Amino acid sequence: MKKQNNIKKLISLTKYNFLSTMRNPSALFFGFLFPLIFILVFGLLGQSSGKYEVGVLSSSQKSGSVYETLTKIEALQLITDKNDDELKDALKKGQLAVLVSVSQNAETQKVTIDLQTSSASPQGGAIVSNILENITNSINGQANPNAVKVASLNIVNVEGRRYNQIDFILPGQLNFSLLTTGVFTITFSLLTLRKMLVLKRMYATPTPKGVILMSKVLSSMMVALLQASLIIAVGHFAFGFTLVNGLLTYLSMLFLALIGLIVFLGLGLVVSSLADSEDAVSPIANLVTLPQLILSGAFFPIDAFPDFLQTIARLLPMTFLNDAMRSVAFEGASLIDVWPKMLGLAVWGIITYVVAVRIFKWE
Repeated sequence: MKKQNNIKKLISLTKYNFLSTMRNPSALFFGFLFPLIFILVFGLLGQSSGKYEVGVLSSSQKSGSVYETLTKIEALQLITDKNDDELKDALKKGQLAVLVSVSQNAETQKVTIDLQTSSASPQGGAIVSNILENITNSINGQANPNAVKVASLNIVNVEGRRYNQIDFILPGQLNFSLLTTGVFTITFSLLTLRKMLVLKRMYATPTPKGVILMSKVLSSMMVALLQASLIIAVGHFAFGFTLVNGLLTYLSMLFLALIGLIVFLGLGLVVSSLADSEDAVSPIANLVTLPQLILSGAFFPIDAFPDFLQTIARLLPMTFLNDAMRSVAFEGASLIDVWPKMLGLAVWGIITYVVAVRIFKWE
């Protein structure tokens, strides 16, 4: 009987918390509208660029007239700071226009240009191919037209799947909305209840403390499911966000969203206990959320940061969540495949909840 009463109390409190969140204009804006605005902007911008990135394989010569000519073409940006596996992966995703390797026979002095294009970036591949064909024809034209060609161009097309900008942006925006829900919403909610002595009165009732806190978690999970469903649906149907395995990918992303939210709620509980007033909430909450928003790869690839920042960025909980969602959505990875990222989230969850339990205040 007591167990049934606790379940009823849990359902009632969860319903109350859910409705109060959905009636909060600030929570609705930052949880739903704000991420959708960013997705709309980046979706409309597309990924047009004035330059085409060309990956240079390790087997390529990085000297000689052909290579020097490539470095002087303003429409091309040579990528030389990544290994071959990274370059081939980027080519298949359409992040690079082509891969190139330039070699020269020491005896015959014949130059060979090996070019790899991808169906993931047909336009960029065609443009760079034309540029290299012109270079090859120019080299051969300078020699005796009747003689053996001194330069040759070999083009190989590999299968790939186009990696749109929305595929990078949407997981970051979705996870940002989960972060704000987990930190700001629960922080302000608990602070208000604490300030009005509601938590103190709840603590004095027969209702178990776990039921009170669990109702907060469950209501936030309901909000998170709505957020994730809306953002993924708009991204997929309006802007072509990639869901490799359709419904299975969608469900996997929802599961990851719930795991991420649980971790972020732990951060929110810690912030709500550290903040003694509404004035203190924003600085402490921003100290938790802003570094993750900037460094987690939500807007910019982590590889663009200095090495010391990359190390910090890769340890953030939102980074684990971003990487896991992108792998599941675009690469078709299963939840088992992204277990290292989920393990990282689990470690963060354990740490935050241990701290939250120790410092949580009811009044």
